[in-house]
Amino acid sequence: MRTPLRLAAVLSALILLPAALAHATAASKPTRATAKLPLAVPTAVRGLMAVDTRPDRITLGWQAPSKGLPLDSYLVMWSIDGGITWLSDKRLTKTSFSMTNVESGTAYTFAVGAANSKGMGPVSMINASASYPTPLPVSEAALAPYRGLGIWIDMYSWRKVNVKSKKFTATYQPFTCESIDEAASYGARTLFIQTAMPVEPATILDPEYLAQLIACAKKNNLYVVAWYYPQLLNVNLDFTRALASAKLSGVDSFALDIESRKVGETFERNKRLIELSDRLHAALPDMALAALTYTPYNLDVVQPNTWPYFPWAALAKDFAVWQPMTYWNVRKGELARGGAYTTHTIDGMRVHLGPEARLNIVGGLSSNGKEVVGMVDSMQLAGPGVIGGGLYQWSQMSCAAKNAQLRINAFDGSGFLWSLPAITPKYTKFCTPKPAAAPTPSVTPIPTAAPESATATS
Repeated sequence: MRTPLRLAAVLSALILLPAALAHATAASKPTRATAKLPLAVPTAVRGLMAVDTRPDRITLGWQAPSKGLPLDSYLVMWSIDGGITWLSDKRLTKTSFSMTNVESGTAYTFAVGAANSKGMGPVSMINASASYPTPLPVSEAALAPYRGLGIWIDMYSWRKVNVKSKKFTATYQPFTCESIDEAASYGARTLFIQTAMPVEPATILDPEYLAQLIACAKKNNLYVVAWYYPQLLNVNLDFTRALASAKLSGVDSFALDIESRKVGETFERNKRLIELSDRLHAALPDMALAALTYTPYNLDVVQPNTWPYFPWAALAKDFAVWQPMTYWNVRKGELARGGAYTTHTIDGMRVHLGPEARLNIVGGLSSNGKEVVGMVDSMQLAGPGVIGGGLYQWSQMSCAAKNAQLRINAFDGSGFLWSLPAITPKYTKFCTPKPAAAPTPSVTPIPTAAPESATATS
């Protein structure tokens, strides 16, 4: 246990450190401009945040100060009495710190400062708890669009300007009102549709045709969730287009597709993402906003440089539902199976967000019915918290995959399936019905509600 210290005393001692301590590995290299100027005491670190909080650890991240480069080190201190006394001092040369010897449920105050040969700069402070983020309290009505089966469509499938494009006609079946009729006949409850794109000149994509599709969804009693892919290069632009999407007539909720890495510096990207998320939550307080994310396997294991220090904890205050992109078709080995990758994804999300996080699984890409059955089985075995799902995306989906999704519509997220009457899809030109199976006389018909296994259609 380190000796408790007063913050002022710690900083005073650090400012008087001998120059011999000033030759640790530099955390930031001097630019041509800073090399020509006299070295000054560093300014405060930027963007300090708790990127991940759990009962067994707290992870902090920040950016280098804007002045006082090159640095010698960062100092991290922490307090468990609100900053009255401090435990010191952890010396680092990187812009992150993970503390694992935490007391579960304890609230910590952290102070982080940068030092160079001239002295110690001002500290930045933040509070964080050694616990999972608390799920946002939202109404059942706000959560309704995320329960059961949802169908996903991106801009390349439905936009009239792209229907005749040679690039897409070979892969995508153009999405129309007839497609929505078909999806509804398969038990779909929600249409997730991309409504805007930051690289497009228009705030809303093809608004007249989009309005027709939303009207078709409403005619079929489907919820509509608009989704948007921000690049974070211009937060004001992203906010304007996301908000316009969420406020479209007929739209019930909104999902933010968090995957662009156009902003290369991780903590600057995090800062912009959190600013955008905070603004959207403030502007749409009655909506259960959803975060469409990479899977923990992608972020933590197979491609850790995709988005280091993804800000799970910081985003949890804005998003009520998490929608991990569980695309088993891009995985290898056992995780290339729908069931195995869904289980791995659910477990990974709970590592970061806790067992009470609300999950809506986005499987695929479009796959065969066997893999979808595995996905739904894994959702059921995961128990409470998994409230719905669907495949990306409907226009590429095989008929077997469409059939296999029927059970998602009967899934209530409690670990049980509702006893629903059999659903008979209205087959259209997109799918040809399978011939009915011949009756088996040796099997005694069940006169009451069908058992759970009988609700699965593959």
